[in-house]
This record gives sequence, C-alpha cells and structure tokens, in this order.
Amino acid sequence: MLGRIILEGTDIEVSRLGFGTSALHHLFSGGRRQRLLAEARAAGITHFDTSPYYGYGLAEYDLGKLMSGRRSQVTVATKVGLYPFGPAAGHIASVLLRKAVGRVIRRVATPIVNSRVRRAEESLHASLRRLRTDYVDFLFLHEPELATWAADETLMWLERERKRGSIRAWGLAGLRAGILPLVRQGHPLAEVVQTNDSIDLRQADFLADFGRKMQFTYGYLSGAKEGSNPAITIQNALRRNVSGCVLVSTRSINHLRGLTKIEF
Repeated sequence: MLGRIILEGTDIEVSRLGFGTSALHHLFSGGRRQRLLAEARAAGITHFDTSPYYGYGLAEYDLGKLMSGRRSQVTVATKVGLYPFGPAAGHIASVLLRKAVGRVIRRVATPIVNSRVRRAEESLHASLRRLRTDYVDFLFLHEPELATWAADETLMWLERERKRGSIRAWGLAGLRAGILPLVRQGHPLAEVVQTNDSIDLRQADFLADFGRKMQFTYGYLSGAKEGSNPAITIQNALRRNVSGCVLVSTRSINHLRGLTKIEF
C-alpha cells in the first residue's frame, strides 16, 4: 500500500502518489473510466487532481462518481482560471463532438483564460456540484499570469471560501515561469505549489531557492528519456520529492498497477 504524508505547509494528509485526471476523457467508456479510478483508489492512491478544463468538465463528473460515499477517504484538487469552451460536458459524446469541431474552429479547442474573481467563484461552485461534494481540499489558480490576477481581491475571496468550508487550502498550479513571481514574493496565494519536474532537468529546483520544499510535482513520465522504465522513473521521482505528492496520469490499468507496486 502506498504511503501518505502531511503535505508541507498544510495540515492535509495526501498519498505520496496522486492521480491526475487530465487524460481520463480519452477513455470513451464511462465504465472504463470508473474502473481506472477505482483501481487507483484500491492501490492506495487517495489524492486526485482535476480541473473544469479536463475533458470539458467530464473529469470532474467522473471523479464525483468515485467520491460518492467515499469523500472522507480521499483528497481532491481542482482549479480556476482556465476554462473549456461552452458548458460542462456530462457525457463523452459532448467531448468528442467539441474536439471534432475544434479541429475546424480553433477557439472551441482553445482554453479560455479568465482571471476574474467572480468567474472563479462561479467555477468553484460548479466544480463542487460536479464533484458531488461540499468542499475541495486544494483550489489552484491554473497556469496563472501575475499581471492578470487581482492578487489582493483573489486572496480575500479565497479566505472567504475557506471560512465557508468550501476549500481547505489554495495555491498555484503551473510551470515555473508563470508561478515564479508569486513564489519569489512569498505571496500568500502561493500557499501550495503544484509544478512540473523531471529527473533530468529538475525544473522544480527553483522552489529551494526560496526556502520552499516540493509539494505537488508532475510531468516525470512525459519528461523521461525515451526507453526509460516508467516504474523506475516514478520511484526516482518519489525519492526526489520526499516532502509531497507525485502526480501520475495514465489510461491503462496495467500501467497504473505497475506504478503503484514500486518500492521506495
């Protein structure tokens, strides 16, 4: 069974290996998506990462089904700031249709960037409905650009939501370039950081420059050298990020089983 850890800078316990749902909609069968999520949970993964942008919202719907009746057994992170074109997709047919249209009309396939607090508030509560829960454990600003977010207004809103019990913690999710300014400032919006990393390029090392330990990291498999053993890559990732949670994403149950049976 996978280990767990109190995430650095919070009082929230997460599994050392987390599951990202960005590619979940590539499985066209709802049953297969649920079996994959259930396999992750059975293997000891208790943290799941999602977004209203993933699968036009379908990932949140699927994750909500998994969490129904199991909310206290898992932690979940969702995001605000990047949104899909049109309303949330409640069925794979809607996703496939929009992807087909997106090949012809690019704006249908392009994420909508919106940094307004009112839009973020609407998105959060829509996510809660899709996730079938009253709260999320982490709410991230998704690939934020410092110049577009009203930092003080956003922070005040996040604090209100935490008091209401809608979120437990917040932070930034994205590449180094986008989140570095707020991390450098020690800004309260950077309470939790989720960023990409790899064994070879070590992109997350910038956190140590500002006295920060790794919290959520991702991208190890996509950033690995061709021919690398996925299980060894993740084993090394967990040894590298000893203070947080390493996110993985896969569409294969067998692949997932291989990743969750590693020793570290």
